[in-house]
Amino acid sequence: MLSPVDIQNKVFRKAKLGGYQVEDVNEFFDEVLKSYQELTNENYTLKDKVNVLNESIQYYRTMEETIQNVLVLADKTAQDTKSTAYEKAEQVKKEAEQRAEKIIFSAEERANKILDQVRKEAFNLAKKNEELKAQYLTYRSQLKQMLLAQLDMLEQSEEALSQKEQEKPEEVTCEEKLAIEVPEFESLPQNTEERYYTKEYMPVGEEEH
Repeated sequence: MLSPVDIQNKVFRKAKLGGYQVEDVNEFFDEVLKSYQELTNENYTLKDKVNVLNESIQYYRTMEETIQNVLVLADKTAQDTKSTAYEKAEQVKKEAEQRAEKIIFSAEERANKILDQVRKEAFNLAKKNEELKAQYLTYRSQLKQMLLAQLDMLEQSEEALSQKEQEKPEEVTCEEKLAIEVPEFESLPQNTEERYYTKEYMPVGEEEH
């Protein structure tokens, strides 16, 4: 390929007959040289631009590769994070379930203990109630026997007194005599089956201490 210098230094031999005018040839060469010089300069400029573009392309290719690596790393990190988060969530769930089971077991155990205690107390109360009921029936029977014995004694006393009395203004019943001779008799319940155990009529040996 000719350079501008080659064109500038080119010398033609002169023809003997029918040759070109030297001035026209030189003028034409000057124009060719100028055009070729411009093309050469433009070519250099384009080469520089191509080099710059190649460098840019290489830079962007490097950036693309870097970005691709970053995306791959980010995806892997996301997968690892997701896996770690899932494992952690499963661990938290498992611990929560175990804690809940312990709480439920403890509550059930405590409830069973309370229920057993309540049952024992209810049994003891029922047993105590039966004992008190039996004791009440015993005291009522003893009180009834004691009162009947006292009434019998009073009736015998009435018969003895009637023999000693010579004059009687009117016939007095046994209960009226008891009211006169024994004032406390009026305070006693008339139905001996429903009388309660009191200190005044407590059987011998049963006084409160």
